Amino acid sequence: MTKTLPKLGKAFDQALVSGRLNIPVGFKRSHSNASIPAFLQDYFSLVFDVNGFLLGVVPVPVVKHIRQVLYFAYKLELPYSESENQRVIDGFVQTDAELELQDNPLANEIIHLAKIITGKVFNGFDHKDIQPRHGPGAVATGERTDTKWKFSRLYNSIHQVYPYYDYYVVGGARELTDRLDWYRSLQRLEGGCAKVVLVPKDSRGPRLISCEPLEYQWIQQGLGRKMAAFLEGDSPYTKRHVNFTRQDINGNIAKTSSASQRYATLDLKDASDRVSLELVRRLFERLPKLARALEACRSTETKLPDGRVITLKKYAPMGSALCFPVEAYVFWVVIVSAVIHGKNLPLEKVGKRVFVYGDDIVVPTEWASLSIHALESVGLKVNLDKSCITGNFRESCGVDAFMGEIVTPIRLKKPWTGRKSDGTALHSYAAVANSLAPEYKSVSDLLWIELEKVYGVIPYGTSRSSFPCKIVQTPALAEFLNRNRFRRRWNSNYQQIEFRVLRPSNRSLITKLDGWLRLLRDQVSPPIDDPSRIVLPRSMCIKRGWARVA
Repeated sequence: MTKTLPKLGKAFDQALVSGRLNIPVGFKRSHSNASIPAFLQDYFSLVFDVNGFLLGVVPVPVVKHIRQVLYFAYKLELPYSESENQRVIDGFVQTDAELELQDNPLANEIIHLAKIITGKVFNGFDHKDIQPRHGPGAVATGERTDTKWKFSRLYNSIHQVYPYYDYYVVGGARELTDRLDWYRSLQRLEGGCAKVVLVPKDSRGPRLISCEPLEYQWIQQGLGRKMAAFLEGDSPYTKRHVNFTRQDINGNIAKTSSASQRYATLDLKDASDRVSLELVRRLFERLPKLARALEACRSTETKLPDGRVITLKKYAPMGSALCFPVEAYVFWVVIVSAVIHGKNLPLEKVGKRVFVYGDDIVVPTEWASLSIHALESVGLKVNLDKSCITGNFRESCGVDAFMGEIVTPIRLKKPWTGRKSDGTALHSYAAVANSLAPEYKSVSDLLWIELEKVYGVIPYGTSRSSFPCKIVQTPALAEFLNRNRFRRRWNSNYQQIEFRVLRPSNRSLITKLDGWLRLLRDQVSPPIDDPSRIVLPRSMCIKRGWARVA
């Protein structure tokens, strides 16, 4: 269910694009029609003819059901073998070693034009006007919770662009006067070393994520967020076309284009790992101050899980806060430059028809071939098996669509432990049960039975409820159904009924920060609830408490 069925699922998706099914090795063929697999053969026979070609009229519900069965456990986060982990590490190293811009006429023309466009796009962008902050993940230097606010290293590469006395303190000269001993005690270093860790991705293997040094992450978050906001909302060339918060734009285009075939969706292999530092340097060549800032904030080395340290040729691996903003812009400007060069069209017309969200790319179908050649000319690799150019299937930003209808499967992600203390499993399986209920009610009912064996009676609620629940349409109905199942009380502050149910809770500690450090924390990331407490990361548990249904 995690490896074999998804293999057939990939072949099925490719058939929806190409028009013909190629059965993967290991699947028995149907006796009545050797062009389709024996597994789910009655459903496959409604999609393909006796020669394995796509039928002229294909029932969309059948396509959705086949994909639901084949992909249900594809994203299940199971432990990986040492060989799978090593394969990912070796791939990361090999990809980085291969990065080198080829000196070919097409790439040179594209990059030359892209440099001019970059100057226009980032006109008015102030790389100094940023608000640094911490990210949600771990850092290479090991600090957690309160200790993240105690900077202990001064990296000269960052200090030359973002002076510590301006960007690592909140009180300016007054604070430095009070904390002069701290400033003098900072360990002086020329550059930082990140480290990469393996995290669950899907059944094919883990994902490799970079943990940046604390002081690097602090500035990266500021500059990365500034670039993302500028590209998505301020620059007239990229506004609503290079996106970081609006996945629905790409998703909606994928849905409509699965019927109209107006747009194609492109998928990149190892997208962030193939954006080379050399390519970024050349694209931002006409903006020397911004180029210097972008390079000052990247880690030059990284430590692998096996202890090796390598010098990076890529601009920034996934995990760096600059990875997504830079790679998304690079993909957009390379494609736009190639189309302008190849079709002799104006920037204003071309830029408005290319959509990028991270590494999800949507381009007009007639520009797909040109876009692929352009991306690969600068060292990127297009995954043709997952790109949707022909046919009536499109995939982008979590939306899988066929003939104008969504056929995205519901996926199981968290393993079942059967432990009552496992709040993550409760949330995950409750979400899956609610999603399956409209079309697979018997499966949904089975999941609720298993959940209630471990967690007790599951309450009713709405999509806005803050606790795991069986979703119904209105708060009034949820309150009625819960009335005789759970203790209840009237909350005069909210003028609403509350029920005592299992709800998520995070462990917290009393903060030890005070003075300037406490002020910096409260200015940068204001506390949501009690300012004297800090929430421990990845500490979610479940316990009974009072909660409203909406």
